[in-house]
Amino acid sequence: EIGVRLVGSEMCIRDSLTTVNKETIILNYLNSRETNLNYVELIQNLRNKNDFKISDKTRLKAKRLLKRETDKLFANQQGMKYGVTISFPENLPKIKDGFVDDNLIANYSYSLDFIKKNKSPYQLFLNFKYLFEYLDNQNRINLVSKRSEMGVIERIIGVHSQNEYRGGTSFSLSQITSYSQIFIYSQVLQNLNNSLEDILHLVFTNAFQERYSFAVNSRFSIPTATSHFEKVRLLAPEFESALKQFKLYVEDGSIDFELLQISSSPSTIKDIPSLNSKKYIYLNEINEVMVGCSKIFFSDQTHLAYVEPFKDDKYSTFFDLLANEEVKFTNYEEHQKPRLNYLIKNGFIRIDKNDFIQIVNPARVLIIKDLYENEVGSYYHYPIDFQQEAQRMAAENIINFESSLFSKTEQAYFNYFLNKSEFTNGLDLRNSYLHGTQADPNEIEKHEYAYFTYLKLIFLAFLKIDDDLSIYRAAKK
Repeated sequence: EIGVRLVGSEMCIRDSLTTVNKETIILNYLNSRETNLNYVELIQNLRNKNDFKISDKTRLKAKRLLKRETDKLFANQQGMKYGVTISFPENLPKIKDGFVDDNLIANYSYSLDFIKKNKSPYQLFLNFKYLFEYLDNQNRINLVSKRSEMGVIERIIGVHSQNEYRGGTSFSLSQITSYSQIFIYSQVLQNLNNSLEDILHLVFTNAFQERYSFAVNSRFSIPTATSHFEKVRLLAPEFESALKQFKLYVEDGSIDFELLQISSSPSTIKDIPSLNSKKYIYLNEINEVMVGCSKIFFSDQTHLAYVEPFKDDKYSTFFDLLANEEVKFTNYEEHQKPRLNYLIKNGFIRIDKNDFIQIVNPARVLIIKDLYENEVGSYYHYPIDFQQEAQRMAAENIINFESSLFSKTEQAYFNYFLNKSEFTNGLDLRNSYLHGTQADPNEIEKHEYAYFTYLKLIFLAFLKIDDDLSIYRAAKK
C-alpha cells in the first residue's frame, strides 16, 4: 500500500514505505496534472537523507517541470514585475542618485566625472562600497537576505524547505541591482583602460600592503582566458587561494605558500578567521526575555504603534512611535498594556510622573534594534558608549561575541551562491565549475552571469578583508 496523509499543512508519508515507494509517489505527483509549483521546487531542492532520497533523474524532472511552468506564467504576464536601470552620466550634480518610478523600476545614476577623477585601483575598488553600497556603514554586506526586510505575506505564504535560503522581493531586487552595477561598471572601466580583474589583483597584492602592511608575497592571478566559461574555472581557485592566504596571515602573521600547498583541503567560508576578537555581536537567541522584548519594540505586528492620538501617523513599530512622539501609558487599551508592563518589568521603559513612556537605556535599545534589523552588529563600528553597553549586555547574557572574517548572515550568503553545504536551493557555482558539472559551454549568458557573480563575491570578500585590516590597524595605534 502506497499512500500519504495530510496533517495540518504538512505532508506525511508512511514510515513503513521504502525509499523506492517514496520516490514512486514523488514521480506520480510530477506526472499528474495538478502539480503545485511550490511543491515542485521543493522536490527539485530536496535534501537526500537515509530514509528519504530521490534520484538525479527525478530531480531533473522536477527542475524541467518547474522551468516549463514558470515560463508559461511569465509568458502570460502574471505576477509582479520590477527592474533596475544603471547609468554613468557626465555632469551629474551628485556622485550618485536614484529613484523608483511608477513602473517599479529602480533607476540609479553614478557620476562618471567622479570615477575619472578618482581612478587609482584602490579608489575604484572602494566604489563598490561608497557608490554601489555593497557594504553598509558598519561594513556589513548589504546584499544579504534579512528577515526584517521580508513582508508579512512573504514570511508566511508559500511552501518552503527547512534548508532553503529565504529571500523575498527586497533580496531579489538587491541581487538584480548589484549584478547590474558590476556588469555596467566593468564596461565603464574598459573605456578607461582598466578592468575589474586588474583592480582585484592590485588591491590584494599591492594596496593592502601599502595601507596595512599586509603580507608582501600575497598572490592573486588574473584569468587570461577569453570565454566566461573558462574564466570562471580559473577564477574559482584564485578566490579560494586568496581566502586561504588571508587565513594563514591571521594565524601566522605571514603567508607560507609551501604550507598552503600542503594544506590542499578546501577552507569553508565560516573557517576564515578575523584579526580582531569580539568582532561581531549577536542577540542570544536562547534568552527568551530579550527576544520577546525586541519583538515588542521592533515588530510591525505588535500594534503598539496604534494608539490615540497617533493612529493616523502610520508609525509601523512601537519604537518608531516613541522615537517621534510623547506617548502616555493611559492612552493604551487594557489589552495592550500587558506588553508594556513586560517591557517595564524587564527594564526597557518606565512611566514618568506625567504618565509619559520613557526609554530607560537608549544605547541598549538601539543595539537590540540593530540586531533585530540586521541580525548582527559590528562591535568596532559602534561608538565607545555603545561598545561599553555591549560589554555589559554580554555580561548579562543578552548578546554573544564571535570573531570571523564574515558574519553568519554573510557566510550564508556566500554559501548560497557557491555550494549546497547549507542550503538545498544554493546555486552551487563553485562545485559545478570545479567538478565539471556546469552548464553547456555554449550557454554563454549563464557563464557570463556566473563569472560576474563570482567577481561580485570576490569584491565583497576583499572589502571585508579591507575592513578587517583597517580595524586591526586602528586597534594597534
